[in-house]
Amino acid sequence: DDSEPPHDGSWELAVETGIWEKPVTDLPDANTWPTWGALRERVLISCKQIKVCKTASLRDAFCAEIVKLSPPELTTVDLHGSSNLRNVVISPMTSCPSLTELDLSECSSLDYVMVQSQSLKSLRIVGCAELTKVLIHCPTLTDLTLQDNPKLETILLWSDELTSADLSGCTGIVTLKPQCPKLTDLKHPPFRHIEQHIKPDHPPISLMLRDQYGEAARVAAEAKEKEWKSLKEDSIIPRVHRPF
Repeated sequence: DDSEPPHDGSWELAVETGIWEKPVTDLPDANTWPTWGALRERVLISCKQIKVCKTASLRDAFCAEIVKLSPPELTTVDLHGSSNLRNVVISPMTSCPSLTELDLSECSSLDYVMVQSQSLKSLRIVGCAELTKVLIHCPTLTDLTLQDNPKLETILLWSDELTSADLSGCTGIVTLKPQCPKLTDLKHPPFRHIEQHIKPDHPPISLMLRDQYGEAARVAAEAKEKEWKSLKEDSIIPRVHRPF
């Protein structure tokens, strides 16, 4: 039978309501029918809320797909309890331009989070046992909860509006670098190292990475030059002088 399989009624409902709350595996899939790739994009781009919770089927690729499509009216992403989610990257700043709420709590395999957003106001990452690093560059962020992430070692945080943050239960923190001029209420366990920046200039993370790798390239080049000079000095080939 070469006929197209029947559509799931939830697809059109998601387009009409702007809400997707079913597992990722229930979305249209181009591997099932060739035109369903475009249909999948239509469903996701129509979303104002994506709530896919307590599932093992959601993986990093779905987050990357959301960022790539960047639905213009998407305000809420709730992925809490996604046990196979490992890395979440929302970048650049223009991604998902209406996003205001993000919940990544209770994702047992989550290791790394980077969020760059001009619109995000609320971020919850609670009870992620494997989380080690969080980079947040969200100028309008006002609500941050990072509780009970015992392996979290590094937090880099930029926000113009954040006044309070709760890091209770994050007992492994080594480095916290907040650039938040209004932050006055910070709940946290003892840290081994903190750097406080009072006057942030919000350097884009892309520039930080460029500087980091630029310095690495310079060091590598100097090492190569030193090695080359050493080889010249130790050469068994005699120098030849040719008078002009």
